[in-house]
Amino acid sequence: MSHTVEVSLMGRSFTIRTDDEPEQVRAAAELVQSRVDELRHMGVAVASDRLLALVALNLAGELLQKEHGQIAGIDGLLSELDHVVLMAEGLAKAPLR
Repeated sequence: MSHTVEVSLMGRSFTIRTDDEPEQVRAAAELVQSRVDELRHMGVAVASDRLLALVALNLAGELLQKEHGQIAGIDGLLSELDHVVLMAEGLAKAPLR
């Protein structure tokens, strides 16, 4: 179901048509605006389009790191499970006393 959502970024209003929930779109816009505000507070003085590009790249980098961390975590978990299986197989083959 398509929704029309109005958000504000850097003092400009945007109307977006999306299949996502309006609350989710507003939350995303608030996150972007908060990152813009952080960069401005740090003294970053660049044009609006470059500022939004910096925010987009930072958020994309964080997302990729998170995904990589989850993949690394899964790989570690699988490795540990393999180790447990090998230990269990060894115990199963051990003679009973």
